[in-house]
Amino acid sequence: MKITDCFIYIFANVSGFLLSLMSDKIFYFNVTCLAFIFKILDKRRKYDCLNNLTFAYNDTLDSRSKKEILNRSYENFAFVLLNSLRLLFMKKDKYLQKFRVHNIEVIEEAQKNGNFIVLTAHYGDWEGTARFIASRFKDIKLSVVGRLTNFQSINNLMEKSRQNFGSAFLDKKGVSKHLVKLLSKPNNAIGLVIDQHISVNEGIWVKFFGKDVTHSPIASILSRKYDIPILFVHMTLSKDYSHYDIYFNFLTNAIKSENSKDDIAKMTQMQASFTEKIIRQKKDEWFWFHKRFKAKYDYIYKQKPTESIK
Repeated sequence: MKITDCFIYIFANVSGFLLSLMSDKIFYFNVTCLAFIFKILDKRRKYDCLNNLTFAYNDTLDSRSKKEILNRSYENFAFVLLNSLRLLFMKKDKYLQKFRVHNIEVIEEAQKNGNFIVLTAHYGDWEGTARFIASRFKDIKLSVVGRLTNFQSINNLMEKSRQNFGSAFLDKKGVSKHLVKLLSKPNNAIGLVIDQHISVNEGIWVKFFGKDVTHSPIASILSRKYDIPILFVHMTLSKDYSHYDIYFNFLTNAIKSENSKDDIAKMTQMQASFTEKIIRQKKDEWFWFHKRFKAKYDYIYKQKPTESIK
């Protein structure tokens, strides 16, 4: 193991163990401290966040609101990281008690009918959606598609965390053959995070906050090919991160007509529209640091926001 990987592995395990011993109040203090460090050291993403907010809301948000969302975005990101570490050691039952569940009948119904797709966004604690589903529904084999990091130690820790709760991880690279194999068998759910910018060659165009953006069609393609429904699951976090609300939503059954291109476009737009809907309901839960509008409006990320950041 490389020296860097050794250091990361030791630091993550020691930190995770100590965090697992803390009360929610002390843990929240650590979250705010790490968020403050992120904000001080961040040289670029803070501007992307503010520019996204200005652009998405057509410059209707005041500076105070945008700064509050910026600060909460840092806190949410810090929480996702620290929570992943402490869950290496925290008892599963203690963690699951923090959830308040809404519309669970949606996933129960999908489970009865066979395979399905679970979508989420970088919203609240996106990692928590997979943890809850895999722990609560043990008959479902949940496989989450994602991208590996450049550090083997981090990949190993992420894999360990997911295995602790019963979900599997599929590397985005070369994932197609694995998806075909999984969806040919019953009781499989494929987890996808679908709210980031992707290249024009990989995505299709949809409307998002009234703007043209690229969006991955993978969920729509799988739904249509295997005739399976698409669910959308998202979490909101309490202010002090002591409890979480998880919402299950039925998005659509497979749309199948003679025009496959049109079917995929309709289902993909549904995904973008629903993501926008939950963001508008609670703006400070979304990860506003992504260059979501880059495909057509790259110029907004090359300008400095009008707000001063302190």
